[in-house]
Amino acid sequence: MSGKGSLEPPFPPDRLTSPPPTKRKFSFPATLHSSNLLAVDPAAGAASSARRRLSNVSDVVTRKLSNTIGWKAPPIPTHDIISQGRCLCYQYVRSRLKRAGMFTRKLGLQRVRSILGTSSIEVIREVFPALNYVGEELERMHPRVYSGVARQISRNPGGELASEETVPCLMSAVARDLFRSDITWAKVISLFAMAGGLAVDCVRQGHSDYLPRLVDGVTEVIEDELVPWINDNGGWMGLSYHVNPSGTTELSVLEWIALGLGCILGICVFIFIIKFVGHFLFSET
Repeated sequence: MSGKGSLEPPFPPDRLTSPPPTKRKFSFPATLHSSNLLAVDPAAGAASSARRRLSNVSDVVTRKLSNTIGWKAPPIPTHDIISQGRCLCYQYVRSRLKRAGMFTRKLGLQRVRSILGTSSIEVIREVFPALNYVGEELERMHPRVYSGVARQISRNPGGELASEETVPCLMSAVARDLFRSDITWAKVISLFAMAGGLAVDCVRQGHSDYLPRLVDGVTEVIEDELVPWINDNGGWMGLSYHVNPSGTTELSVLEWIALGLGCILGICVFIFIIKFVGHFLFSET
């Protein structure tokens, strides 16, 4: 793989679901949907931190019932999907810069506070560990793909970023190639990993002020291309379920206790209503 040429897919051709496209500028691994790619070790720290919380018991049970009897979950507001995706991007870029030893508070990546006190904060706490874990694995498995991103996808010599408007344009070009055939959670994670690599390039070139426009570019991709698919696949929580499927099949001890208490309470309320109605009817006679 040359510095300014196209990036070759990380998996052999027989692992792809369709013939690889002709190599060209802006081409990179768009087939990151291998099942073993998202096989996260349940004992890993990030995966364990993504275990179902007590507040998500009803969500887990509802999801199971929906899958069993065919109920369709209500659509998630578009605004929530976009704002949560934007926050996940901020968090991922922060994490990527920290891994590269480039993060400072002066970069202005403190936007998580904008969703504090809303339901979205629980989604971010649940989803980000899985997103970050798999994104870091991608970077480890394919370092030549997710580093030096600007040099690989920019037409300028040496990957120099001419202006801040170049960054969202590059992310748009990346997304067009990445989601050209289909959309998978692995490709969505790859998009964040590419954004993280490009963020490192921005800071390295002395353009840390480009980072907000980078996040804007990812947000625009989410809004223009991913919202319907994410909605149909369980919202951003679907990413966590996909990476850590054991969380959808097993409940913790506290969750089973809460579920049992809820059932007992429901039965008691039902019996009380029956007795009350029966007493009222018989007293009338």
